[in-house]
Amino acid sequence: MISRSLDDHLPSSSTAPHPLQRNLAPHLHPFQKPREYTRAMTAVKMDRMFAKPFVDALGGHQDGVYCLGKDSRRVGVVAGGGGDGEVIVHSLTLRRPLLKIPNAHKGMVGGICWTSEARDGKRGMITAGKLDGTIKIWRSEAFAPGLRDKELFEGSEFASGSGSTSQDILDSAGAIGEMGYDEEEGGGLNLDASKRDKLGESMEPTMVYTNKNGFNGIDHHRTDQVFATASNTVQIWDENRSAALSNLQFGSTMETVNKVKFNQSETSVLASVGNDRTMCLYDIRTGKAERRIVMQFVSNDVSWCPTLPTMMLLASEDHNLYTFDIRNLNSPSQIYKGHVGGVMGCDWSPTGEEFVSGSYDRTVRLWNRESGKSRDVYHTKRMQRVFDVTYTPTADFVLSASDDGNVRIWKSNASKKLGVVSTKERQSIEHRQKLIERYSAEKGVRSIKDRRHVPQSIHNATKLKREMIESRKVKEDRRREHSRKGREKPKAERKKAVIVEQK
Repeated sequence: MISRSLDDHLPSSSTAPHPLQRNLAPHLHPFQKPREYTRAMTAVKMDRMFAKPFVDALGGHQDGVYCLGKDSRRVGVVAGGGGDGEVIVHSLTLRRPLLKIPNAHKGMVGGICWTSEARDGKRGMITAGKLDGTIKIWRSEAFAPGLRDKELFEGSEFASGSGSTSQDILDSAGAIGEMGYDEEEGGGLNLDASKRDKLGESMEPTMVYTNKNGFNGIDHHRTDQVFATASNTVQIWDENRSAALSNLQFGSTMETVNKVKFNQSETSVLASVGNDRTMCLYDIRTGKAERRIVMQFVSNDVSWCPTLPTMMLLASEDHNLYTFDIRNLNSPSQIYKGHVGGVMGCDWSPTGEEFVSGSYDRTVRLWNRESGKSRDVYHTKRMQRVFDVTYTPTADFVLSASDDGNVRIWKSNASKKLGVVSTKERQSIEHRQKLIERYSAEKGVRSIKDRRHVPQSIHNATKLKREMIESRKVKEDRRREHSRKGREKPKAERKKAVIVEQK
């Protein structure tokens, strides 16, 4: 007897769609792969057509911006330090300055970081001067979540304070961009600039530290009221004390330390890079330098992976980036090539799967951790040399600071739509992404997906660099061919990066 259940052929409710019966046997669908390939080609073309990574440029600086300080506890706030000593706290949601502190330092600002906790209801920001040798702690209600927005912005529906989420920023950014609010008319974003400037000019630091040498970098401990600075040595400071707790250096050698960073998981571990081509690891519990490596070129920045505590990233002057596992410092675990100028800044994504880099060649590149080739490159005609980059705490946006006086906001995914996305549209986007992933190895899809237009100067420099590398390889092969057998052996690129490891 033939029997069937009506539940398999009738909708479950009056609003549910009617169930469809489909035979998935491959021999019944001989043209499935060609059809999917055509759809994948269409999807990757659409992805590149809608790739508009640039969101906005945050101005207000009179000089170049050489350092950024993001607040990990507030999504839409970042501080920028200028070459003229001015510090501006920007709102990413409103795309306006929240606070300007003119003459915060005499000369260039070397570094900015935020305190780990609120003290007496006031948020704290720490700035370090590169020329005047001072560290200043600024505490104000202006840094408190929500208070500054109420005080400075009238009738703003986008002032969300500390409760901002990634969707809030996406919605507000999309709404502002689509509605096209005029800066003169305001359109609900009326900024009381006089209050902002008056508050910034009248602000006084709550604590000032002095040093004989200028500071090139600063970083705060994740939980304790302790921060580290980079000058001729690495110094550990307490927010409640007027003198440094300790000076950390490897042996008796004096060096100029470029950057210093705390590990976010092993919070007592500290890393620094110096002008003598070294990278050094410290333990603030013992107050000693544990290990050090000497590389072929100077490293300009260092960053710890937030999800892999033993992995660190170095931005080198030889146009490359290197990831190291601190359990084995003899050679880097991966080399990332693509820049044609010294890499000045780098920062990991909060997910730990990607990172961003900014270079002297006036480009910003995004990388996957497992791939040695950048997945995207950002540039504009007016952007000059990039000195610092960072991810927002939600990993939705990337910030870059350049010496043309602007802090630029970029989307971490160039083709991602800002604003509200309907369910049907989201499903369509996800379907196209799966098609691209499935056929990414095909030549046609890969050529469109990886194609990037760069400025002519970058293109020429890349071509020249490739020719130089090829000629160097030919020279090494000829030298090896005409030398005694076994005397010279080919050496891997990873083995060439590190000269010596010292303990």
